[in-house]
Amino acid sequence: MIPSTPDTNDPFSERLRLWRVSQDLTQAEAAERLNIDRSYLSQLERGRPPGKALWTRYLLIEKSSSLRVRDGASPSYGLRNLPVLTWTQAGQTLDPDKLPLDCEVVPGDVRDERAFGVRLRGDSMEPKFSDGDIAILLPGTAPTNGEVVVANVRNQGVICKIMHVQLDKSLIKFSSYNPAHLPTEYHRDELAWVFPVATIIKHLHPR
Repeated sequence: MIPSTPDTNDPFSERLRLWRVSQDLTQAEAAERLNIDRSYLSQLERGRPPGKALWTRYLLIEKSSSLRVRDGASPSYGLRNLPVLTWTQAGQTLDPDKLPLDCEVVPGDVRDERAFGVRLRGDSMEPKFSDGDIAILLPGTAPTNGEVVVANVRNQGVICKIMHVQLDKSLIKFSSYNPAHLPTEYHRDELAWVFPVATIIKHLHPR
């Protein structure tokens, strides 16, 4: 069973650093695998505590890495079909408990019972994420600063960005991996929902 919060007797910064070194990853490569910004990873390795979503994601990745190194196996956490919404459906849907019945599904093993996917559109997160990739979201987990999220902006639609909470906490800035897209900023009440991205399923065959 995966603990819901970090063990205070097992400093996360040391555990994270040891995992990264054991996998022969640079900070940039480790950050990409964890779906977080490299600067956020650097802060974590210097002692910043992780959010719940990142803690869960890290444990899944850590265990998966350990099993692959040991015997080539992959872990199972209750594989099930997850609904996948189109960009338009995600912009119209506010309640993850009432998703369309006729949408696409993909297999997933995340622990969040309300998890669902969104098929990404646009080039704002390239080169890491591309048009057509599927982001698996965790509605039951609060996103933390520096994480990749999908947000529903009222009267605008859905965006996939890196979240940066501002000092007064009421403003949230969203940035992109693609430098051609400038950061945007919203008040919290302009956001219908913001869910952290657990993983990305790559779309390998362009349409």
